[in-house]
Amino acid sequence: MKEFSYKKLAVIMVSFMMAVTAATIAGVIFFGNRVFRILEEGEKDSTILKHYAFICENSSDGFYRSIFEGAYRTAEEEGDYLEDMGKNLTPTPDRTGLMELSIDAGVDGIIVEAGEHEEMKELIDLADSKGIPVITVGSDNTSSARKSYVGFGYYDLGTNYGKEILKKATDEQKNVLVLMSPDAEDSSQNIIFQGIRETIERSDASDSFNLQTMAVPDTSVFGAEESISALIMNDDELPDMIICLNEIYTTCICQALVDYNRVGQTIVYGFYENSTILSAIRKNIIYATLTMNTDQMGSYCIEALKEYEETGYVNEYMPADIRVVTSDNIDEYISEKEEETAYEPAV
Repeated sequence: MKEFSYKKLAVIMVSFMMAVTAATIAGVIFFGNRVFRILEEGEKDSTILKHYAFICENSSDGFYRSIFEGAYRTAEEEGDYLEDMGKNLTPTPDRTGLMELSIDAGVDGIIVEAGEHEEMKELIDLADSKGIPVITVGSDNTSSARKSYVGFGYYDLGTNYGKEILKKATDEQKNVLVLMSPDAEDSSQNIIFQGIRETIERSDASDSFNLQTMAVPDTSVFGAEESISALIMNDDELPDMIICLNEIYTTCICQALVDYNRVGQTIVYGFYENSTILSAIRKNIIYATLTMNTDQMGSYCIEALKEYEETGYVNEYMPADIRVVTSDNIDEYISEKEEETAYEPAV
């Protein structure tokens, strides 16, 4: 009986030792693989030359998303990494908060939709003082220490709108309503409006148009939808022309005109393009939209950072091409877009 107990104990001990040995071997293999992966990732990360930050008000906005994609691709080709700073943060900080995060992280450069705000100016100046070059895109901060502005001239954009409006001049005066941001600190849309007004005033048809403005929230789609729906569903006669100065306004008015059965009662000029806007032009829901080469803008942002790093200098203004898309050229425009290589950043 005693002998049996010893044998049983011996079997148990041997089994235990075998289990411990197997677990140790498995642990060594797992740890080895883990170390290999870490080293492999570290080797991959070490190939990244520069880490840049991209900041905009709304990263889901089609206009800025397209700029980011163009910039991301160009950065990747240079061996650099461009991070969409607000993409994986919940809740997403505002632009000033993202600027602070980028500065604290010590990124190598910042691309930002700035706007003419004093707080943004101070943050751009702070980044510059820490050796972080800042490129503004789409919306400038002219009094800051930014190195370059990539985008369209606000006044030039207004001039383009003005020229399109003048094509509709007749002997009868037309009411033109310009939908604008209520943000009093951001002067960019005021400059666009000035470009529209002065283009019309300098023409022979200056008496043919009566320009007015309407403030529409632009920080959320919901706020814009409410204001634009209230305008369109009103029983009053619509303005002869409506000018939308951003993509959100344009998308909302496309839907509102259909929802309230008012297609054809006003001529709409939009800003930028997406599938809704292009479809609305094709169906003559809106007349035209002014769009920019956003892929070009994104590339210019990275090129500006690289040029500044290499030479210490860069052009203060890098303009993007502006194009008017109407039902007359929409097929050509879409064909050109389809010919471009589709690219989705792996971030």
